[in-house]
Amino acid sequence: MMNGTIHECYEAYRTLRNEMGRWLKQSMLLDPPGPNDGGEDEANYALAWFPHYLITGDAAVLKHFDMLKAALLDWVKRDCVHGYEPKAEAHHGPEPFLLFLPRYIGLVPEDAEAVHLLTDAAEHIGNWVPEIPPWYDYDQDTFIGYTIGSRDVTNDDRDRYELAEHFRFIHIALAAYRVTGEERYLTWALRYGTKRAKRLIAAPDPMPLLWTLDGEGLDEAAVNAKNLHRLVASSHHIPDDPLAGIEVLLASGAIYALGDLYLLSGEEIFKTAAKRIVEPLVTSLSDPSNDPAAAALSYYRWTFEDTCFDEAIRSELVDLPNASPELLALVFPQENRRREPGVGKRADMAYWGEWSDDGSVKPIREPSTATLTLAYQVTGDMTYAMRALRGAGTRLGMARRVLRGGREHADMGGAVCSVAAGHGRNWGQGAVTACYGPLLLGTCEVQNEVTQCLEVQHGNGNSHPPQLLSLVRPILGKQSEQTEAVFYNGGDAPLTFSWRFRNGDEASAWHRETLAARETQKRML
Repeated sequence: MMNGTIHECYEAYRTLRNEMGRWLKQSMLLDPPGPNDGGEDEANYALAWFPHYLITGDAAVLKHFDMLKAALLDWVKRDCVHGYEPKAEAHHGPEPFLLFLPRYIGLVPEDAEAVHLLTDAAEHIGNWVPEIPPWYDYDQDTFIGYTIGSRDVTNDDRDRYELAEHFRFIHIALAAYRVTGEERYLTWALRYGTKRAKRLIAAPDPMPLLWTLDGEGLDEAAVNAKNLHRLVASSHHIPDDPLAGIEVLLASGAIYALGDLYLLSGEEIFKTAAKRIVEPLVTSLSDPSNDPAAAALSYYRWTFEDTCFDEAIRSELVDLPNASPELLALVFPQENRRREPGVGKRADMAYWGEWSDDGSVKPIREPSTATLTLAYQVTGDMTYAMRALRGAGTRLGMARRVLRGGREHADMGGAVCSVAAGHGRNWGQGAVTACYGPLLLGTCEVQNEVTQCLEVQHGNGNSHPPQLLSLVRPILGKQSEQTEAVFYNGGDAPLTFSWRFRNGDEASAWHRETLAARETQKRML
């Protein structure tokens, strides 16, 4: 049974790998610069190619990334003042310096232009540029409000609030710290992160949507009374959703910022705050659109080495469908609006359904690839990994066939990039990104770099030969945590390669492995 399942898993991986390569070629030919001509969130449409590059070593990925970086650089020179938009707000202003740019620097740390783009923006966070109006109030340990630009920092009463979006500046600061080693970035991030962690821990349930600068959490009723809908992305929520306050935190990657601060400091306050975010998400595993929720649970479990939710996760898995639907349908309603509660939703998002040849479509029950990946990590059942990779390849192929790439607006809900790496409420978690790198390499976001737990060498480079499938998962809850890798040679001839596990700056010795055709080996370290 295992040999049959793992070969199905291998075939699903090969399909996904090939689809990613085809999309790259298609996009390089057909996706021109958007209306911002390289700026705003344009480069973030490319997030799914980071794990693809780590797996394949495809030089075309770096070529495309370099072009996106050059376009971003031109936009900054043309439209920005001291590396940042002169008039911006906390949601869109940080986007050019989040996600794509620091991840790109992780691959090409010697690119001085990219490093300067990041640090030129990061210098404003802690008021470190005298000629730029201050953004941060050190007396209250809060930002001055929603409006934060390199010239305009005017905030009237309706803008003077603390938002989930302010976590985005922690991401930028930690990325700048990783790249430069300058302590001011880490010192500030720990200071502000501690303040935010305390507020999350003390917050009522359900989680507030935003806070006053004095620390009062505001719920939906207060948002309605004060007409603060634009500050909390109300168009992407429905009324009375108890997860709305968690949703805004996920949409700004708060769980990953808290994890970084925990790893850098060892302070339990960051773990406790992160737990507040993920605890209400355990019951979302049957939601087919819960990509950022399941990804956050996976991240929490691995980063904080905490298996306290495993029993509840296993209970939720019992209610999932036993098999994937035979045929999918990609559906777009006429109206752009939110319909269902929960996270991972957006007003303009694509819907997936189960297709019947009479033309009817039923609501899909297949879990997200993020949930299936989490299920494999918790249980070790390879069927979950196979379904995740197969689902990702199928969805990407369908999206690539009918949708535009999404470069013009990476946050949108109805593009190829929205399927592959999630829309703007998902913090880079989509059908591909939630399973491709995590399953094959054990990838994780660390200080805004895509890091890999497993490294493979073959020939002259660090990449997977096409015949090789690897599945990585943490073995937690033991006295000594370990990492497991299953290797499978799906080819028709023997395959020799080398592998090692990596944890931050520490790496094991290289292990040379030879697998016969269709042979499986499990390794632990």
